[in-house]
Amino acid sequence: MEDMIKLSKTVEGSICTIAVNGVLDYATMDPFIEEIRAIEVGTTKVIIDFTELEFIDSTGIGAIINLVHEANAKEFAVELVGINTEIEELFETIGVYQIMQSLQKGAN
Repeated sequence: MEDMIKLSKTVEGSICTIAVNGVLDYATMDPFIEEIRAIEVGTTKVIIDFTELEFIDSTGIGAIINLVHEANAKEFAVELVGINTEIEELFETIGVYQIMQSLQKGAN
């Protein structure tokens, strides 16, 4: 399972970047959730780099929403980058960006 996803985290100052390589689904979301929970208080921004993301299912999308909840609790911003066209269309169709905006506004 863990060979289906590879996460690499870099921290520069108060900005944390997590690069996701592979598949983010039911079988691989636990390591992603662990990385999210390990984000330290004092982090101002978390960038999730999906450049190497091959596939995401509803469970993976739920993990992104969990990230937004964690961001609200620990008071950091979330930015998703490197999303391919197919996944971008999926996110737009099911309203991921609207949900993220709504949750982040609710925290302010």
